[in-house]
Amino acid sequence: MLRDLWTFRCSSPVLRQALIGCGLSWIVAGCGSPSTGDTPHPAQVQLDAEGPEVRWARGFGWTDGGRILWLADAQDTTYWTQSRQVAEIAPRGTMLLPPPDELAIGTWSTTHVPFVRAIGAEAQWVACGYADRIVALPEKVVNLGGDAGLEEEMVVASGVNVLTSYPFGNPMEGVTDRTGVTVLPLTEYAEPHPLGRAEYLRLFGWLTGRDSAADGAFDQIEAAYLAMAAQAEAQAVLHGRPVVFSGSSQSGRWTAPGAEGMVAKLIADAGGEYAFNQQVADALGLKKIGANYEVELEQCAAIAAGSDLWGKVVHAPEGWTMDEAKAEAPWCDFERKALFHCNTAEVDYFGQAVLEPHVMMADLYALFHGVGGNRTPVYFKPTSP
Repeated sequence: MLRDLWTFRCSSPVLRQALIGCGLSWIVAGCGSPSTGDTPHPAQVQLDAEGPEVRWARGFGWTDGGRILWLADAQDTTYWTQSRQVAEIAPRGTMLLPPPDELAIGTWSTTHVPFVRAIGAEAQWVACGYADRIVALPEKVVNLGGDAGLEEEMVVASGVNVLTSYPFGNPMEGVTDRTGVTVLPLTEYAEPHPLGRAEYLRLFGWLTGRDSAADGAFDQIEAAYLAMAAQAEAQAVLHGRPVVFSGSSQSGRWTAPGAEGMVAKLIADAGGEYAFNQQVADALGLKKIGANYEVELEQCAAIAAGSDLWGKVVHAPEGWTMDEAKAEAPWCDFERKALFHCNTAEVDYFGQAVLEPHVMMADLYALFHGVGGNRTPVYFKPTSP
């Protein structure tokens, strides 16, 4: 079955189905800088001391001069350190991670694999979830399970001492107590800015002791993205911003990403105007469920009628054409629109694309403004008739 996937697809089918079933296209977590509360902390640990600057991500950061990592999601903020000395004097609840030279990392979510590979940390990577979905997996990496769930006996046997996962649905509840393995919950999928997702590269650099490699790689991604955004903005000023529709359907119900989320930001930075912008949402009184709009068919038709482009992320092993779009939304006049799509059966949208937001934006820029020359699109391509 073809599905719109302007959405984070974690490896877990339970999480994936929950996100798609709720029409969630990109979750914007209500997280930010950590609060230290009213409890005074030992003077040796300065939670207000500056650490390495985090420029785009909201779900993590450093304090105490970079010795303490904080992770935040909508429910909680946790603190982590790789130094036993810091852990002994840190505020109560700060958790100890192994130092880089003792790290044996496991990745439960397949979306974390590109971060490990991008910084050359494969030697510290000993285990993973959903091994059948990872391309060119080294033989030494132990499979921890997949659709049937985490195999805790394999966790113990693998020698992993830190397992990266996601907090949604708390899939790792009790795992640390039963196995002794530290679970590190990461929310890169919840970041509202494309560069916020990519910046988790720096977190993996800190974790593995490859800070310089991670910082250098991210600096290149950031520079390329910002340069592309400046070029797109100049084009938009000269020629205007085409209106871009992007929605999801599930059992006849339509949802659309929120105006403040990652999809809207990527479209705007590529020189387009998101059809479900805040002004439109307010004018039509769109109902918001979580970070996404729940849209009636009449509202969808009205918004689509005023759009110039229609874009979707799909999983279509047999290909995606305008006929599929017409079957899904017969109320839309597709003959008057430019259609484009990203087919996750053909490209690694949920993996490598996280580290290539500048490439995704270049694809969209070419589609929105008819530029790009002979450039071959990577992720987003024109949809065939």
